[in-house]
This record gives sequence, structure tokens and C-alpha cells, in this order.
Amino acid sequence: MRVTLLGCGRMGRGAGYALARDPRTTSITLVDRDHEQARELAAWLSAHAACEVRVGGTDAIAGSDAVAAAVPWAATRTAIELAARAKVPVASITRPPQESTVDELARAAGVPVLLPVGLEPGLTELAAADVARRLTDLTGGVRTLEVFCGGVPATPRKPWGYTAFFGGELANHLPIAQRSSLAVEHGQVVGHPRFSGVEERHVPGVGLLEAYHDGMVPWLADHPALAHADCTQKTLRWPGFAQAVTGLATLGLLDEAPVAVDGVAVAPKRVVEHVLAPQLRARPEDEDVVVLEVSGTGLPDAGGTTLSIRALLVDRADPETGLAAMTRTTGFTLAAATVLLAERAVAGTGWLRPHLALSAGHFARIRDDLAALGVRWTADGEGRHTPPQSPSGVASGGSDS
Repeated sequence: MRVTLLGCGRMGRGAGYALARDPRTTSITLVDRDHEQARELAAWLSAHAACEVRVGGTDAIAGSDAVAAAVPWAATRTAIELAARAKVPVASITRPPQESTVDELARAAGVPVLLPVGLEPGLTELAAADVARRLTDLTGGVRTLEVFCGGVPATPRKPWGYTAFFGGELANHLPIAQRSSLAVEHGQVVGHPRFSGVEERHVPGVGLLEAYHDGMVPWLADHPALAHADCTQKTLRWPGFAQAVTGLATLGLLDEAPVAVDGVAVAPKRVVEHVLAPQLRARPEDEDVVVLEVSGTGLPDAGGTTLSIRALLVDRADPETGLAAMTRTTGFTLAAATVLLAERAVAGTGWLRPHLALSAGHFARIRDDLAALGVRWTADGEGRHTPPQSPSGVASGGSDS
């Protein structure tokens, strides 16, 4: 299996490590506009790989079995154009803009483009679809589905208990923008204010976190098993983050419209980011934890009993390799998806949304690939919930009608 890896930053490093350790890989060509960064990663990977690792240019795409892209959208789009000409499939962690024509481009070339397929989006939707499929098989449908995902520092520090483990172009752009976040009610996509719906979540081995509306991709509801379900997807942080961001927004400090300050037009949000980003950036000694939890309930049986399924993944930074948990869960997922494409195991052409294009068998393979690298589900089980009985022996509670 010959792979071209675009992007040698933090996420590309994780994907490269997974591909280099995979016995199916025969060669990896690293491509990055920062040639020194590419050479450094090639040297590091060569110490872990049995395959050939080299640095090259985008012309390597034509000789590849698949392309893994861990670069911003503009570079990803260029790579897809090159791959389409060479009839080479592409997997990417990057979410395309709403008006992208990548589907038409890939369909015309007859190649699959699988994206976004990192941690979030990517593994989140795959895990959600897996829980939904299992509930449908066992109960006939899905009643509710909740997804919680986030990367947090293992040890929170001031001012917000938040640390930015992404680098590159995202280093000075904090996750504080005010926008509508999506949810699904009875199969229909609805909007909620970002940072609303705050609730507490206790994660074994991690502690008490908070969750707020954020992050759901609009195509999650396109999965057949979720046609009539209520779905939410929330981001996890240490407690207090959502309140702190909301406080800034209330004061107008997260407005993106420029205001005049001593004759200079400046957007308040950009000032806040430039002041806070250096304080929140990951330091060499910082380690992170990634949590992904999917909880769902199926349709009740004749007696009102409901079946629930909860899948929980907790991953931590690996001190041996120096790979952060965010790097591992994002990059390893990209690598596993790239292997599926290289082996021509995924049917279809055009822009393929992972949770719609990949089957239960595909997801099982991705789980196995991640587990081989130490990323494992720490809990995955079923539970039954029987409605409480009134003194007369009739189940109590409100009607579902």
C-alpha cells in the first residue's frame, strides 16, 4: 500500500505514525509546504516504520493507492483535484465549505473522497451511527441519541481550564465564535445558540466535565436509523468554560464587526483571541485527554421498557511517542480510513460522508486499527430501563403521544 500524506503538522504526525506502523503500508510520501517540517517527520517516522518513508511533492499523488490529507481546506481542495486526475481516492480530516463542488469533481472522476474523517467530525458520527444501528436492530428504532466529545488538558489551568492542542493556522483562533449549533428533533435539524444547554457529565477516570451545544454536522440526520430520533451533540470542557465565553459575548467582546479604537478599525473578537491565545496554547509539559461518549435509547417495548447503549472512549497523551490524545484520535482515524480506501473496500464515488458510506464492518475495522495503537473504547454496553410502577401496578409517567 503506497500512501501520500499531505500535511506534517500535529494531525499529520498522528496519521503518519499509524500508517508507518501498519504492516500493510509499503511506502509513505510526505508532502508539506514546510520542507524542513516534512524532513523532520520523515526522520522520526523512519525510526518507527518498516516501510519506506520519503519526502516529495504533490506529483507523488499519481503513484499512490490513496491520499491522506491533514491540511486546511484550500490545500485539500487542490489535492482532490490532483487525485481526481490520477483516479486516486482521498481521505481528509477537513470539512469542506457549504458551497463546495468537491462532490461533482470526484463523481466526474469516478473516485471516492471520504471526509471529514478525523475525530470530530469523523469518529463522532461513525460511533453515533454504530450505536443507532445496534439500537435499531434490537428495538426497531432510535428514540434519542446523545454525542459528547472534547479534548481537555489532563490538568486544567487558569484562566479557563482550556488548552489549545491544535497548532498551525488554528493556533490563534479559539473555539469561542458565537453561532448557531445544530441538533435534531424528530428527524429535523434545528438550531440552538452555541454554549447553551450546559449540563454536567461525569467521566470515569477523568472527572466532572461540562457539555454544551456545539459541533453537529447537518448530515448526521441523513442516516436512516436516525430518521425520527432526537439527537444532540455537545462539546466537553472543564466546568466554567461555557460561562466564561458567554460572559465575554454578553459584553460585546466577541463581536466580529470592527469598531474604531483611536482611529483604528479592529474586531473585538480578534483582540480577545490575540490576548488569550498565548495563555491557552499548549506547553511542552501539557498533556491532554480526549473523551468521546455516545449514549442512545431505543424504542420502548410493549411494557414500556427501553434499551440503552452507551459507548465511551477515553484516550490520553502518549509520553513514549509524544503524541497528544487529540493527535492520536484524529490522525489514527484518518489513517484507518485511508487504508480502507487504498484497499478499495469502500463503494461509491464523489463526496462520501463517513457515517453514511462506511458499514458496521468498516467501523469494526477502524476500531480494530485504533485499538492496535492503544486507542480503545473503555466502556461499551447495554442497559434496560423499566418505567416505575404506581401502587396500582400500572406504569407511571407521562404519555409518549
